[in-house]
Amino acid sequence: MSFAIAVAVASLLLSAVGLIGDAPPASATAPPGQHAGRIAEAPAVSAAPSSAAPNDTSTPSDTPTATPTPTPVTLDTLPAGLVTSFPLTVSGSGTPGDRITASAGSSPGAPETCQATVDGSERWTCALASLPDGEGVAVRAESASTGSADSGRVKVLHPPVIAGDGVVATGGGVRGTAFPNATVTVTADTGASCTFPADGNGSWGCVLTGDLPDGRHTVTATQVAPFSSQRSGTSARVAIDVDRTAPGAPSITTPKPATRVTAGRPAAFGGGGENGAHVTLYATNDQGTTVVCTADVTDGAWACQGTLPEGAFRLSALQRDAAGNVSAGSNTVPVDGIAAATPSPTQTPSPTPTPTVPAPAAPGAAPPSGPLHPDTRGWVATPFTTTSAPVVTAASLPGWMRAAGLAVAALLLLVLPARLLTAALARGRAQREARPRSSLFGRNRPRADVADASALFGRDRGGARTGPVPTAAGAASGSGGRTPAGQPRWLAPVTLAATAVLVTFSTPLPDAGAYLRVLLAVAIAVAAVNTVWVLAGRALATHLRLPSPHLTVRPGLLAVVAVAAVGSRLLGLTPALLFAMVLAVTVGPHAGRVRRGRVAAVQISAVAALGVLAWLAVGVLPAPTGWFSALLVELVNALTLVGIGSAAVLLLPVGGLAGRAVAQWSRWLWGGLSLVVYTVLFALLLPVASLVERGVGVVVIVGVAAGFAAASVAFWLWERYVAPAIDRSLR
Repeated sequence: MSFAIAVAVASLLLSAVGLIGDAPPASATAPPGQHAGRIAEAPAVSAAPSSAAPNDTSTPSDTPTATPTPTPVTLDTLPAGLVTSFPLTVSGSGTPGDRITASAGSSPGAPETCQATVDGSERWTCALASLPDGEGVAVRAESASTGSADSGRVKVLHPPVIAGDGVVATGGGVRGTAFPNATVTVTADTGASCTFPADGNGSWGCVLTGDLPDGRHTVTATQVAPFSSQRSGTSARVAIDVDRTAPGAPSITTPKPATRVTAGRPAAFGGGGENGAHVTLYATNDQGTTVVCTADVTDGAWACQGTLPEGAFRLSALQRDAAGNVSAGSNTVPVDGIAAATPSPTQTPSPTPTPTVPAPAAPGAAPPSGPLHPDTRGWVATPFTTTSAPVVTAASLPGWMRAAGLAVAALLLLVLPARLLTAALARGRAQREARPRSSLFGRNRPRADVADASALFGRDRGGARTGPVPTAAGAASGSGGRTPAGQPRWLAPVTLAATAVLVTFSTPLPDAGAYLRVLLAVAIAVAAVNTVWVLAGRALATHLRLPSPHLTVRPGLLAVVAVAAVGSRLLGLTPALLFAMVLAVTVGPHAGRVRRGRVAAVQISAVAALGVLAWLAVGVLPAPTGWFSALLVELVNALTLVGIGSAAVLLLPVGGLAGRAVAQWSRWLWGGLSLVVYTVLFALLLPVASLVERGVGVVVIVGVAAGFAAASVAFWLWERYVAPAIDRSLR
């Protein structure tokens, strides 16, 4: 039995050796007597060839080990946050000795590409000098030998770029480029700063506000892109030379006064100015102003050549320095443009005058016809011809939302606190009138004002009253209980004329002749707005079956007209905030609060609607090309400014203005009407924008408004609660 097992084992061993090829097949038929002796030797005999096998077959065994499987190229995890510093180091793994190319962006250039060789530890690293800005910038690593690649994405934002080569001369404005629609913040070394959104092309510009004296400064900029809340790195410092001082007026020394120049032929002009400034020479006559020529000032002098049409002109010049400051006007030099002499018939055959006399004739005829519009540019382009046309599109929605926000802020910080202040003053006067000592503020208001002030904010709404109740429909509805005294016939036209003069004074005009045309347009607009005001009041009074209201002239309101006009001019509001209501219709005390409020609301709505309709007409009218077309455009713009501005002022619920009557009737209607009118005012006229452009910061404006609101509320609380409590404790 054991012999059979041994034979089987030996057979299996010999079969295995046969399969490997180390023993001949004949060993399977060896005599049975030899099997027992090789069972123990088989392992030893087979071990020797196995150890020697690698040496005997070295060539075939080395072939598979020389071509190992390549390691795929991998890219390590990229930064999850916003990349704001450069270069960006990228790394990964690959086959040792392989050449890896890393790139950024869809079309990488030299700065967005780097190369590295995989080391013995299968690692590679290289630095991308730059990457394009964006939310998902692709970063790719590719093998040079196998073409395998790996990629990822990263958010990238470089600092914005401040425009300027060398030292930038400026009056405080800075501009440059950034990521489209990013918010750019510029900071000066003094702490002055400004923030402004870039447009869809990446362009931006803002005016630094704060501590920024004239002189050399440095500025830097950062930006926040729409796709990330993280701020970019800081840009390179740029030197600016701040200069807010206007240069002196230039001088005209050539030609001399009363010089005659040939119309249509180049003439020499020159004078003195500030080095580096840019001078523009103008020629003005009764039909307008045209630009003659421009020149830069070098070594204190400027010179240029230009042509004049036929006629008498007054030459004047302005100069603008490198910072953008504009000088006052130069001395005026009268000159005459005369027609070129007609060649005599005897000179026709002569070869000499033939090329010189007829040749300039064609250019001489061109200037009168070509610059027809430029000749009128100076006297057409007054501030009353530059109101922008309305824009009501989806793209303008943010602007309208901003205007609505400004309207709410004005109501909360200015209008309502002003009403609280007047109510507190009226309450204080009433309480002091009840005492034996004299009143600190005089006795300009009856005690009924206190009741009206309380009713305006929800007190004593249902209480019955005896006697006449004064109301204010401003320049319109009059005061209940008042009957218009006899007024001379000349008072109305004189008051309207004075109003037109004050309104015209609100905005400086470039030419004295333009004042007459603008004054005519403003006078027509003032008369039209007051007429609409009076007719609306009388029409509704008739509809409400009230006695026909009396027409009253309110010359005292010229003070409000003057404050609005002078304030607009001193603050440089462009366009100006205007008020021109000096006529009123007066209803009797029997009309009641409701009907007086309805009359006032309709009058305010009519005036505001007139202003809005005129503003809509701005976009329909063609550009002015003559005296009458310029007058028409200025009339429409004057109607816009006077109508909307007057409605905004009349809505103030103070004194004798119409807003008080509306608020006493319905606070909700007054609030809604005020929101609409003030939104239109800020969206279409936006006088606060010119304050920002002149360097008055938004923070300063909001701070002053908030301070006024806080002081008004504090004074009202004192008169309403604290002072009465003190009086009661002293009794």
